Amino acid sequence: MINTKNVGVFLVLRAPLNPIGAFDAEVFKSNFRTFVTENPDAKCVGVDLSGLDFVYSDAYNAFIQFHQELSRRNGTFAVLANKESLAQSLKKVGLERFIRIFRTVEEMASFVPVEKIAPASAIPVKPTVFVSPIVSKPAPRPQQPAQKTQPAPVKSPAPAPKTNPVQKPKIMDKNPLVDEAPSSKGALFFVILLLLIVAGVVSYFVL
Repeated sequence: MINTKNVGVFLVLRAPLNPIGAFDAEVFKSNFRTFVTENPDAKCVGVDLSGLDFVYSDAYNAFIQFHQELSRRNGTFAVLANKESLAQSLKKVGLERFIRIFRTVEEMASFVPVEKIAPASAIPVKPTVFVSPIVSKPAPRPQQPAQKTQPAPVKSPAPAPKTNPVQKPKIMDKNPLVDEAPSSKGALFFVILLLLIVAGVVSYFVL
């Protein structure tokens, strides 16, 4: 017969130790299965790990297996770990999501399963349906005829300022040094020719 003790709603098994003083997961697996076979109505089962600083990974796997087996009975698996190092290692690997981890016997004894809660709180409450009150729509206001608006007077554009026309400079298309009168050229040529003739006649008689 497996040695157990009652702590609240839990039946707590003693942790088996190997020759070096560590938790023996294989022996505990055998003890657990023997216990649940002999007690088919047991739902809340735990193990007392008081005094242990750590457990190996095979113990973690065993605890998850026991959680699954008890879940099929709507039960709970728990551990009692009074050492801070062990409690933190169990939480570090995420076991707190599956099993109950208690630090003291008093804490384990105060645990109340969900099915043990007062029946009054388990009575389903019919949800209240809130119906929004009917709000009457206000009567539409009569549309007033649109007032005709007179077009704004169009301002005549201001007269453009008068600008003095720019006078183009006169361009002299003829050379002022050139005598325009053709008659003056002819007269000058005639005078020179006459002087040459007179000089010729004078030189003839002199010689």
